[in-house]
Amino acid sequence: MILDFLSRLVRGPNGLSPKDFVAQREASHPVLDVRTASEFAQEHLKGAINIDVSAPDFARQVERLAKKGKLKADEPVYLYCRSGARSGRATRLLRHQGYGQAYNVGGIGGLKRAGVGVGR
Repeated sequence: MILDFLSRLVRGPNGLSPKDFVAQREASHPVLDVRTASEFAQEHLKGAINIDVSAPDFARQVERLAKKGKLKADEPVYLYCRSGARSGRATRLLRHQGYGQAYNVGGIGGLKRAGVGVGR
């Protein structure tokens, strides 16, 4: 119960629980892993796109994905990291860039416990 409360605090107002993510996500909607490339290489959600929120060109990387048709401002995009903190920051940045359906779905551990598949 306390962990759920803390998770909601980290995810913020633009967040979804891992269970809600599993229930709502359509396969065509992108998932962004906003951790570092080395974290991504160790383990990531199947089909996730890696774009490090700490990189100085994060906003430009988002624009490149949009130009390639991988992100659409009028469709959901889901973000995660290790704990939900970085994905919360990335969600706010995307919403500021016009992605009104950007959602922080928390940390990879919670997503795995909710049944989301991982790969390397």
